Amino acid sequence: RGDRPDALAALQAANEELRAKLTDIQIELQQEKSKVSKLEREKNQEVKQIKEHEQHKSTVVVTELKVKLHEDKMKELQAVREALLRQHEAELLRVIKIKDNPETLLNAVRDGAPDKVKTVLLSEAKEEAKKGFEVEKIKMQQEISELKGAKKQVEEALTMVIQADKIKAAEIRSVYHLHQEEITRIKRECEREIRRLVHHRELRGCVQFLLFHRISVCNTCGEQQLDEKDARRFQLKIAELSGIIRKLEDRNALLSEERNELLKRLREAESQYKPILDKNKRLSRKNEELSHALRRMENKLKFVTQENIAMRQRTGAIRRPSSLNDLDHSQEEREVDFLRLQVIEQQNLIDELSK
Repeated sequence: RGDRPDALAALQAANEELRAKLTDIQIELQQEKSKVSKLEREKNQEVKQIKEHEQHKSTVVVTELKVKLHEDKMKELQAVREALLRQHEAELLRVIKIKDNPETLLNAVRDGAPDKVKTVLLSEAKEEAKKGFEVEKIKMQQEISELKGAKKQVEEALTMVIQADKIKAAEIRSVYHLHQEEITRIKRECEREIRRLVHHRELRGCVQFLLFHRISVCNTCGEQQLDEKDARRFQLKIAELSGIIRKLEDRNALLSEERNELLKRLREAESQYKPILDKNKRLSRKNEELSHALRRMENKLKFVTQENIAMRQRTGAIRRPSSLNDLDHSQEEREVDFLRLQVIEQQNLIDELSK
């Protein structure tokens, strides 16, 4: 009889301890969830900054390449222009020297061959002009080929940047879906373990209730004289219940270890899924905004339709000229069509974001 109150007190203390442990575990789980959400927000901000930096960097590179290409082209055109000007000035000086040289003209007149001199001068001028034209043509062709090559390189670089961006976006989407599935699975496992712990706690309460009942029965029967057979039977029951309690404690310890492992995996997974969750939240907010805008547009469309019907009724009663009626009717139809197009565009945008 002296051991029974002690066992009852020990069971009550163990029950209180289990309740305190369960409360601590729930508090710790809430704290871990808040930490995970905070880490997810920080990770999302970092990913956003990195992406903006990469986009800015690629834009700056493309702009620098375009500016450099334009500057090179302008420099080459300026050089060609200066060369042509110098060549033209040299040709003018040569012709002026020939005209200003009286001895050459006198010799030509004395020889009696003015036509021959003209022919020679024309042929020489044609040859020199042809040579200069060929040289300039070759230079311009080379410049054009170089500019085409530079343009092709810039276009290839831009295409590679766009493809890399698309690949990265596809990878982010796939990782986001995988992370969402993993988070859902871990949450289900955590909820299952918590339900299991609560079930074991309730089972332990039932065992304690049975012990209390047995002890009360023993106390009521203790007033009477119990034989040794009944006492031995009660002792066996108490030993059996003690074994059940020990098994439950061992099971509780194993469940606590499994829960800690699951919490660790949950923290690791949520630390990886944070940027994707933040992006999903942003898309959800944008989707909600577009839904509100769509509802506003639908309400506006209904209002305009009602106004159109009322106006038709009024115009039918007043009997205005047909031209004015047609004009108002066409204007109202255009407004209604415009609002319908806006609603369709908003709906398409919402569908794309939901995909």
